[in-house]
Amino acid sequence: MVSFIFLSIPAIIYALVVRLRERVSGREIASRLGLVLGPGRYYGWALGFLLLTVGGNFLLWRWAPSLMHSRATATSEFAGQPLTVMNLLRVLEFGLLSTGLGEELLFRGLLCGWLGRRMRFWAANGIQAAIFTLPHLLLLQQEPHLWPMIVLGPILFGLILGWLRLKSGSIFPGWIVHGWGNVFAALSYMLWSV
Repeated sequence: MVSFIFLSIPAIIYALVVRLRERVSGREIASRLGLVLGPGRYYGWALGFLLLTVGGNFLLWRWAPSLMHSRATATSEFAGQPLTVMNLLRVLEFGLLSTGLGEELLFRGLLCGWLGRRMRFWAANGIQAAIFTLPHLLLLQQEPHLWPMIVLGPILFGLILGWLRLKSGSIFPGWIVHGWGNVFAALSYMLWSV
């Protein structure tokens, strides 16, 4: 929950500054941050991308089982934990709030929305995906041999989530992919890593 609060601070500051300086409505601020539902078809895209994400992760772990023993990822904190109600609640909080909603609000809601209003689609999407990738590169310090996954994974994921945000005008389809993808990854660590 702390990371959700931390990741939300820039959007809160943006909302306050825009409200005071530009005198725009709360509805307009919510729209700029992607806090609107958006067209329903993008939820279908989100479910498709979620299935690809889960399937891709499963294949990746089957292809490179050493990934399940890596302690470099945020989801690895769940490795070997028993499947209890409390741990399941921790996984849901981690996947849906702390990382899923928090990162979507910061990277796609604030950053991608701001860039999307100022530049062409692919430039905005590429820049936000690159910025989204930067903090993930810290994992290279612990697991340099995983560089293809650490570098290419967040870039591809960021481009997909940015596409959903810019096309739908909403962070919620991307939140479905990001949040439930992280829930699946955390549960996988919990159930299958030793």
